[in-house]
Amino acid sequence: MSGRYLVFVATVVSLIAVPGPDMLYVLGRSLGSGGRAGCFSAAGIASGYALLTLLVAAGFQLVFEAFPSLFLALKYIGVAYLSWLAFRLIRSDGGFDAPKPGRGHTDWAAFSSGVATSLLNPKGLLFYFAILPQFFAAADGPFWRHALLYGWTTSLLCLTLYSALGCAASYGARRWTPEPAASRNLSRLAGGLLLLSALAMLGAEWSGGAISH
Repeated sequence: MSGRYLVFVATVVSLIAVPGPDMLYVLGRSLGSGGRAGCFSAAGIASGYALLTLLVAAGFQLVFEAFPSLFLALKYIGVAYLSWLAFRLIRSDGGFDAPKPGRGHTDWAAFSSGVATSLLNPKGLLFYFAILPQFFAAADGPFWRHALLYGWTTSLLCLTLYSALGCAASYGARRWTPEPAASRNLSRLAGGLLLLSALAMLGAEWSGGAISH
């Protein structure tokens, strides 16, 4: 295993550990609907990033380089979507899509929203299409092979770390804040932080900051 790959893994773990839209979404699901919903949310996020990996391996970042306005439009759509998720968390009585007709409905809602969250996360788009390709060069071999290795490694790390976080958050909420109202308030707090995160990314875009392409 090359030293560059180990550096990449360490970099990704440090990025995942920094609270962002993905983490806040998993926390909101876990606190509002339980650890199972949190795990399905993490699986959805990992699946979304696996799809982005395929696009990177196919050289789709060249499209964004040719049409930067397309990348900018996706980032604005992403901020709008994250804000919508945040409002659903804040206004919900028990996480959004709390179990009603059955567990399968809740699992699918958590998973599908996780996929959309990762696909429309401006920071995720920036990482996959602008930062990830910088970890390997043409001399290393086929671009697509390295893109798949590094991208799917990121997806696996997201699945592992976010699932663990979701289960821990759910367990802690049940043990130390057993009252339903307390769990709802924590879920709403996660929604509020998610909204602040989305607004911060929007502000960075307007000022030409971190998420501008």
